[in-house]
Amino acid sequence: MNLNCKNMSSFEYLAGSLMERLINVKGIIDTILLPAELKREILASEICEESNTGGFFLKYNAGIREALKRDYVLAALTDENYTYPSEPVELIYLGDTVGVEIRDKSLLEEYRKDQNAMLLGDSFVIFKDRLPSNSVRKALAGEIKVFIPPMSVGVEAPDGIHGLVLGMPSTSTDLLLKNWLKERGIDVSKKDLGVVLIGFNINKS
Repeated sequence: MNLNCKNMSSFEYLAGSLMERLINVKGIIDTILLPAELKREILASEICEESNTGGFFLKYNAGIREALKRDYVLAALTDENYTYPSEPVELIYLGDTVGVEIRDKSLLEEYRKDQNAMLLGDSFVIFKDRLPSNSVRKALAGEIKVFIPPMSVGVEAPDGIHGLVLGMPSTSTDLLLKNWLKERGIDVSKKDLGVVLIGFNINKS
């Protein structure tokens, strides 16, 4: 993206500078500024997903909430080359971590041999000794939750921008965003296409 400062507002220049930096991140293939009115739909989608017990554990998406608190939100489209931020998804009980997403394959292999560790899916480890008694009942009651944290964006904010934060959408919000993008003529048909939300604020002059 080449920025031409002529006839460009301060906001357009700053947002454009951020989008240019994001496009240079490996695996980010496009960025789209979302309208403010879409924020309400995104939050409603997340709340609906969080109340769905189909996955056994209820979720709490702090990352999306933080992104939506910012004045502006970008959708960044990613492909298979994108490396997701280092902040892990955790399983939380009364503020304590009882499970965590592990992306290091060698560490995962160690946990496979650990009698105290229980693997959930391909990359999630639950620590048996940290689980409370009656953990199934507590999980169904929503006392043990999957916590999706605010995440780092991977670029330094341009001068004039602060509060950069990345949120990882749930499955239903991902579908909502892709449908919204598709309606605006953006190709979202690739199977490996991902969407992350990036919130930011503009410094007040």
